[in-house]
Amino acid sequence: MPTDVTLALLNAHVLTMDPKLPAAEAVAVSEDRIAAVGANSEIRRLTAHNTNVIDCQGLTLLPGFNDAHMHLPGLARWLQDLDCSPQFAPSIAALQSLVRERASTRPPDAWVRGHGYDDLQLAERRHPDRDDLNLAAPGHPVWLEHRSGHASVLNSPALALAGINRETPDPTGGVIERDPSTGEPTGVLFEMHSFLRQRLGNLRNPEEFAAGMRAAAQLLVGYGITSLQDAGADNGTDRWQTFQRLQLEGILPCRVTMFAGIHRIAEMAAVGLSFGSGDLSLRVGHAKIMLTLTSGALNPTPAELGAMIGDAHSLGFPVAIHCIENEAISAAAKALRDNVAPELRDRVEHCAEGTPALVDAVRRSGAAVVTQPGFIYHNGPSYRENVEARLLPHLYPVGALLRAGVPTAFGSDAPVIDPNPWPAIYSAVTRRTRDGLPLTGEGADGQSVTEADALRMYTLSSAEAEGAQGDKGSITPGKLADLVLVNADPFTANPCELRGVRPVLTIVGGTIA
Repeated sequence: MPTDVTLALLNAHVLTMDPKLPAAEAVAVSEDRIAAVGANSEIRRLTAHNTNVIDCQGLTLLPGFNDAHMHLPGLARWLQDLDCSPQFAPSIAALQSLVRERASTRPPDAWVRGHGYDDLQLAERRHPDRDDLNLAAPGHPVWLEHRSGHASVLNSPALALAGINRETPDPTGGVIERDPSTGEPTGVLFEMHSFLRQRLGNLRNPEEFAAGMRAAAQLLVGYGITSLQDAGADNGTDRWQTFQRLQLEGILPCRVTMFAGIHRIAEMAAVGLSFGSGDLSLRVGHAKIMLTLTSGALNPTPAELGAMIGDAHSLGFPVAIHCIENEAISAAAKALRDNVAPELRDRVEHCAEGTPALVDAVRRSGAAVVTQPGFIYHNGPSYRENVEARLLPHLYPVGALLRAGVPTAFGSDAPVIDPNPWPAIYSAVTRRTRDGLPLTGEGADGQSVTEADALRMYTLSSAEAEGAQGDKGSITPGKLADLVLVNADPFTANPCELRGVRPVLTIVGGTIA
């Protein structure tokens, strides 16, 4: 038995996510690892005079949450930029008012950035355009991002700085919306975030960037998220070095697994970085591929997709394929089935529309799925209004994936939605939305999972999805001491109360974060 116990958590209701010992009363930690799990009396005997002993007072202790798909720099920006979500901007006039007010506080020519507008929930039922934003802030470049992250709108000064005009061709995979009578850009852009980032560079100074990342990290550990998987499609060696610097400076207490953009894996490999490289604080994850239908056709094409998967596998990277719609999911499943690498666990990201045939296709591909039941919670009322009724039961089909035996993990896709895991767990268990109503309006749709399954998908399954299950995901001796103490037992609470569960203590590597 261990004798160098540095931290003991007693009088807890421990839900371990370890089938060998599902529940316990106490946990002993030695430095950054779990030393023992068991009864209060067993753990108390291991303590010494210098052991930090915490009385958990009967609260529930869980493995730290692992957000298997999010965008950390985007979350940092979200916390600093203008919130244009429907509660603050129900109309274009209200959105203009927000932009005008923010511009009045910014120096001349300084950027005004915002996020979260939703064309389907604006009173006008359309995207704002360059003219709308010009009226609100003619002297400032303005860039607003759609709630999905897949569309943006820029005003005239911003378009000029990005070099987008009548002659600018649509970039690969992107669409510049144009006035049908003049051919001029309307300011509405689809799937062009990478293009804009390349053209405009970093719009925040180093101090603003560090402050945003610090705030994002504190938000995450405040939610009990001890690990995250950054799914940036443009991640490369520069982002890797940024994450390294932020962790050395103590700005990122949570563990980060960084995806590599498919077009940047060669540069990663050239400096000796491949899947699994790094350490327990920062490691390299999957190669990210964006598979979209924005232009009306699959991009990349099926042949190009197969080549990308093959290139990634040859460099030791499994792939994580972004796919939302039925056609994209089907194409991804086929490409993965045709390019199997048994030693690598590929992933399908989102899998938002999962009919039974698609779920079976994903199962046959051998891929894992990382999906976002939090979208049901946050966007459910809009889905009921705007999605075909026949598709509603198949949105984010967690139950069907589980029954099919598809390895499934949860992420938030933050900042598209708030990264708090508990509303997502609530919706995975109840299939209810933020208004408390069933997604389908008819009650059960066959996609609900148990509380135990939902918690596992946010902890152990997320660790398995990144290949780190040997170090995290359950409260098991030898694993990292990444833990969260919460104010309710999710197994005995009323399911409708799950969205209100709150962390009271987060521990990363044996240290209170």
